[in-house]
Amino acid sequence: MGGVAGSGSPDDHRRVERRLATQALDIYESSSIGGFLYLVAWLPVAQITGLMARFPAHCVGIALVFLLLAIIRVQARPPPAGEAQRRWLNRYFAVVLVSVMIWATIQVYVVFDEAIPPLATSVSLFGTVAFCTVLAHLYASCLRLSIAGILILIVPTAVALWMVPELHLLGIAMTFIGGYLGSAVLQSRRDYHRRLDLAEALLEQRDRYELLSWTDELTGLCNRRRFSETLNEEVRQVVSSAKPAVILVLMDIDHFKLINDRFGHIIGDEALRRFARKLREAFTEPGMLVARTGGEEFALIASGTNEDSLLARADAFRKAMAAEPLQIAGLQVPMTASIGMGAFDAELHRNDDGFYSAVDVALYAAKQQGRNRVISVRMLDPVGRVTPSHLQTQLTKAPDPLESA
Repeated sequence: MGGVAGSGSPDDHRRVERRLATQALDIYESSSIGGFLYLVAWLPVAQITGLMARFPAHCVGIALVFLLLAIIRVQARPPPAGEAQRRWLNRYFAVVLVSVMIWATIQVYVVFDEAIPPLATSVSLFGTVAFCTVLAHLYASCLRLSIAGILILIVPTAVALWMVPELHLLGIAMTFIGGYLGSAVLQSRRDYHRRLDLAEALLEQRDRYELLSWTDELTGLCNRRRFSETLNEEVRQVVSSAKPAVILVLMDIDHFKLINDRFGHIIGDEALRRFARKLREAFTEPGMLVARTGGEEFALIASGTNEDSLLARADAFRKAMAAEPLQIAGLQVPMTASIGMGAFDAELHRNDDGFYSAVDVALYAAKQQGRNRVISVRMLDPVGRVTPSHLQTQLTKAPDPLESA
């Protein structure tokens, strides 16, 4: 409709749907009460032309049809978004064109009815020109509707005027008006799409700024702000029983200061980027958010997954990082991580701050027990110490490569 077409990429598709939703809402808000104008115009025309006195039943019937179509337009609000917008536009345009065709039929009848004086005919022509002007400006974003409506009103009327000798002058005027309205439609369409392009550019700029405000500049992961907002929202939804349990994983790169001291900050920054890339590749499923929350601190929020499964995956990630040093600028940079994790428990944690604190205790326990390991909140006793039953199974680790180097 009006040049809105589909596109290949998801971003382009969202842009098209957003423009379509804007177009539908603009059309509705600017023209939804326009259907009543046909009724308001018809009643005096019927009276002045004498049609009400001659055909009262027909005139009342036409008035009721205009009223019904006007009510339909007012009640037909556009849907929120998506493909339904196109169907809504088609239905809305059909209702508009029905009103247009009824008025065009009335206008042609008025021109040919010899019992109606020329002055009365001029009154009805005023309404026809007014409706054409509305179509040229309010519906310019939808070129087919605008052009179709104007043609339905102008062409039969102009032809009828040319066929009646004493109305040739009005026929000439109507022909010129039709040409003017055609150019007005094109100009209005260009103006509308310029406004739409500007609004779209502002929205895209806002989205870019919002993305930047949520993104860690060095690694491209979500930043601390996005992490905190997401954790708060996920916990809130779990508390309200709207979502399954949420799991939080906190990771610290072990002895990262030694990496900076030994290899320099440029290598250290690249090591952070490589670690972030591997972390993102390891946890890519929907419902998982990976973030950098501090200098060498990272986090994962996962919903709709099993805690045991995620613990095994986190440990596999830890082992993979420890097993193979990063190759950066011809240097081998060993890197390990300490990991704490846990599932939210509304009775124990109460809110996102309590949840974060509990998992942070598990991370601290992993560091206290020698680093390069995964500790879950459920492995800890009430004071945050690892329970004896987990000492052998969870705390075996290879020597820290940085410490032993």
